Formats: sequence, structure tokens, C-alpha cells
Amino acid sequence: MDPESLHIQEVAGVTIVIAVDSTVLGPALGGCRWRPYPDLASARDDAIALGRAMTRKAALARLRLGGGKAVVIGDPRQQIPEQLHAVGDLVDSLNGRYITAADMGTGEAQMAVIGERTRHVSGLPKSQGGSGGPGPFTAEGVYLAMQAALDSVGRSLSGATIAIQGVGNVGFALARLLHAAGSKLIVSDTNTEPLEKTDLDWEVVRPEAITAVECDVFAPCGPPDVIDAGVADSIPCRVICGAANNPLTSTEVAAKLRQRGILYVPDFLANAGGLIHLGIALEGGDEAASRDHLRVIASNLETVLQRSAMEDITTAAAAENLALAAIAKGEQV
Repeated sequence: MDPESLHIQEVAGVTIVIAVDSTVLGPALGGCRWRPYPDLASARDDAIALGRAMTRKAALARLRLGGGKAVVIGDPRQQIPEQLHAVGDLVDSLNGRYITAADMGTGEAQMAVIGERTRHVSGLPKSQGGSGGPGPFTAEGVYLAMQAALDSVGRSLSGATIAIQGVGNVGFALARLLHAAGSKLIVSDTNTEPLEKTDLDWEVVRPEAITAVECDVFAPCGPPDVIDAGVADSIPCRVICGAANNPLTSTEVAAKLRQRGILYVPDFLANAGGLIHLGIALEGGDEAASRDHLRVIASNLETVLQRSAMEDITTAAAAENLALAAIAKGEQV
């Protein structure tokens, strides 16, 4: 399905793509992802897919928000104010239909610069009166989803082996929570330096080896499309639950996982914590209100598991149907 609108602009050495997927439930909120995409087509496709996931995420999280996404083709290590201002100008030109926030390759500092050109930005630094970045709340939400998923299969986080693919801001925050809960951690990341500078007790494996690690939970916390048919046929885990958006390459992959008895927690259900925090902040709520709202994640998983069993469909399909039904009615789940 095509997004409501798609906006592309080349300026200051970067290409900006904003996909507004839906504003049925409210303004489209979604982060600004900054990556060196190989071409415009891949950036556009990613923006559309991510925006679609944000729509479903907001609906399941019972927020008065729609979904959208901004992606920028560029090296995040070489950002300049002119480029960030251009993002702000394009966001502002949409007159509030899209609200941006931090994502892969951007953070509070970038949002502050973008915010110099538009008020349609969330997650500004607390020093500027903002709510801060969404990362810690994304990690907390994934933690709660993982806890509920393991509970549903008769296991607990204490003593569980968790394989985390991608240890950026969210993955690292999640690792800290899991370490405190008594989980055994096995991690990988293409950037090995942060893995070696930590007080956490974890085992590091090569990125290409992480999907072969025998574990209770595989937690994808990086780029999309990391679980294809081949991985689904062989990954030795009981649960897949992480912070990555769109980790499955297709609906067929979800079916393969179900056939093997692997519980897949839909990404837009598990990683909704950051969006919840930003959405609650936009309504004037504080961090306590955000954490209180995070309880919807475990509740949603229970509903999805019931629908999946009752209708004999994958958890991905059950979550999708639940979200789409809410959007069609123009109301939250």
C-alpha cells in the first residue's frame, strides 16, 4: 500500500526522504534515520516500510498518532548544520502532518538543530525543555515484551541466554536491563570498539555468527531484514524479540518461524516504547506516565498470542490485523 504522501529533496550534499504513511489516528510521528544508503530507491523503500511500521506501532500502543519516517542518504559522521536545517525545513513544510524525532544516525543533539527550523520535532534535549531521546524507553519496552514472551513459554529472564545483534544506544540499554535481571548475554556488532569497553559480563561473537548462537531469545537491534528464509530455517532460539524495525524479510519468514515453534514478537509491538514516550510527552506527560503506558506492550502481546492461536495464524499476522482494524475504525486498539 502506498503512503499518504512521499517527499524527496536533494540539498547540501544529502537526499532527504519523508514518507507520511497515515494520519488517520493523528499526526504521523517517526524518527529521522541517517544512513549511507546505496541509492535513492533503497532509501525510499526503507522510508515507506518504516513509516508503515510506525502507523501500526502507534495504533497498537493506543496513541493518537499516525506513522511516518524520514531517512537521509548521507554519512552520519559528517553531518553539518546546513543539512540538519534542510531536514527541519522539509518537516516544517508539511505543516504538522509529520513530526520527526531521533533514530539511527541521529540523536538529541541533531533534533536540537533540526528544531531551529521547525516546532514539529519531539525528543529534544531535556536541557531545552524537551523529553530527551526515546532510546531508553525503547529498550524498556523490548525488555517487557521479552519478559512476557518468555513467561508465555514457561521461562524467565533470570538464567536465560539472550543473543543481541547490534549494541548501539538501544541495544546497550537493553543489555544493561537484561544483565541486571540475571540473563546471560551474547552480543555482536559491526562496530567492535564499544563491545570491548564495558563493565557488563557478556560474550562477543562475530556479526556473521550471532544468528547461529544457541539461545533462549534472539534480539535483533540493528538494521532491518536480518532474518531471511535461510536464517529462519536454522536459527537455534525459542523467541525472537528485539528493537529492530522490520527484521523479517517477508511474511513467509514469519510462517517458517511458527512452523519451527519459534515465538516471534512482532517488531512494532515490541519496540513501541520509544514512540510511547514521545507520544506521551507531546501530550504533556512525564517519564512516569510514559513508563505507566509501557504496560500496554505486554497486554498487546497477550492479545496477539490469543489471536494467533485462535485463528491459526502467525503472530505477525495477528498483530497486523489488530492494528489495521483499529486504523480502519479511526480509533486506537
